[in-house]
Amino acid sequence: MVTPVEDVPEGLAVLLVADDPEPRLFRSPLRVYQLLLELTQLARHHGGHGSAFAGFRTQTTGAKRWTRGADAKNIARWSAQHGFPTQEPTKDGVEPVEARRLRQTGIERKRRPVAHTRATMNDHYLSRSEDVATQSRVVVADALRSQVAAARKRRSITVLPATLVARAASDLEGAARDADLDPVVLQRLVSGEQDTVLTGCTDHLNSPGAPPGEPCAESFLACLGCENARALPHQLRLQIAALDQMSILRVHTDAATWNARHAVHHERLEDLVSQYHQSEQDQARQQLTGRQSEMINNLMVGRMDLR
Repeated sequence: MVTPVEDVPEGLAVLLVADDPEPRLFRSPLRVYQLLLELTQLARHHGGHGSAFAGFRTQTTGAKRWTRGADAKNIARWSAQHGFPTQEPTKDGVEPVEARRLRQTGIERKRRPVAHTRATMNDHYLSRSEDVATQSRVVVADALRSQVAAARKRRSITVLPATLVARAASDLEGAARDADLDPVVLQRLVSGEQDTVLTGCTDHLNSPGAPPGEPCAESFLACLGCENARALPHQLRLQIAALDQMSILRVHTDAATWNARHAVHHERLEDLVSQYHQSEQDQARQQLTGRQSEMINNLMVGRMDLR
């Protein structure tokens, strides 16, 4: 079986051509191969073959005394002669030495198919390895966490802080530049003219779920994940009321229904509310009016959705 040695690391490749003060140190696969050729030169000569693996049998006569090739029996014999188990690991955790395990270990470390296809390597050798499975779980977990982080970043709507809202009263143009909004749009958001219950909308005629120019027909709860939405301080009381309602529903609704209808909205509201200090949250909860409470009730039971 041919094994490539051309891809020896550059730091080791230099040793193959330089004057080495200690040539007995086997710093590369090529050095080991050269030692093998040297040790088996006599056996090849008498056996009349060119195999790198060759040997001598004392209990055999004639041409069969000069053996060629290596197989699993040779490895098992060597393992037994040197005190390694040949069947199951010992109580001390010493693993058996056998051709199958050597091949498995080599493929796991190199991740390169040897005398088989890449599909065989992946589906047969790597798929049954506990080490590879552990590494794969780590890779998959890291990828999922990065995707979740990216999804959180995309879905989080922009919160316009109270300082920017206050500045808009005296410097609308400057506040609009900082908010990356048109001054007219910012003015309407601050005044509540473009409120959509829990947030404000920058452009209801440019909805991600509708053709350009057509009014948005999504539920007001969908605004929590819309790129056109902006959250303002005066909406905090409504966001908290909706969050409280969802928390109550969670207790009295089966898990599958709650997850399907409210889980994503609940999580988004938690993200929004958490951006305010606890004192701000307590003050907003006390400022909720009866009309606003009724509006949240209508939102939660679906009375504000288009039928």
